[in-house]
Amino acid sequence: MLAYCDLHIHSCLSPCGDDEMTPWNVVGMARVKGLEVIAVTDHNTALNIPQAARAGRAYGVAVVPGLEVTTREEVHMLAYFAAEADALAFGEALYAHLPDIANREDLFGRQTVIGDDDLPVGSVSRLLLNATDLSLAELGKLTREHGGEVVPAHINRCANGMIGSLGLMPPLPDYPVVEVYRRVPCPAYATKNRAVWHASDAHRLEDIAEREFALELEEPSAAAVLALLRRLNNEARQQYR
Repeated sequence: MLAYCDLHIHSCLSPCGDDEMTPWNVVGMARVKGLEVIAVTDHNTALNIPQAARAGRAYGVAVVPGLEVTTREEVHMLAYFAAEADALAFGEALYAHLPDIANREDLFGRQTVIGDDDLPVGSVSRLLLNATDLSLAELGKLTREHGGEVVPAHINRCANGMIGSLGLMPPLPDYPVVEVYRRVPCPAYATKNRAVWHASDAHRLEDIAEREFALELEEPSAAAVLALLRRLNNEARQQYR
């Protein structure tokens, strides 16, 4: 089936996300916009995934547990998981790789953890916008060890896109699936023979995607998205090695 998706959305746990981006508001807006599958991908943490998953079950929207991780090379990578527990365990492991630098809410914004009734229950002390000390290769390994897969985020954006940060796209079979930002040109070589995904990278409710991008999935679920990613990764490894 074709499932309309937005697989890159921030909640109020990301310091750059609006306070209104609570998990239930995010999933509710996705429902209003007619999306079947979304991913909540906060910077370097998964602590708002449990409430997003609960909202997804209530509203009938599949929620892919995810994070947007900043590597040592200053590249943003989307780490996706089939299971909430896997994302939380990965997020806990990842937190140890963040520099111990405190967030300043007056400069960067709040990092709000949401609990029952969509109400704040705490905050994250370390600044989540910082780069981890993990290389791209190390991040890929850590993600796979926790049952996930990675996709380079907005490869064609100068800030933290793979092309801008590395100066080029690594050749296949690395990263056979890439996220491309629609509003910026992308060099043709970077997407040749790759699956191109589009997402909103929303930080405000109104920026969550409309029914613009769809994936062919067995069913609208996190498990189906991960199965598709694994199949594309395996096919690339077999074809180009």
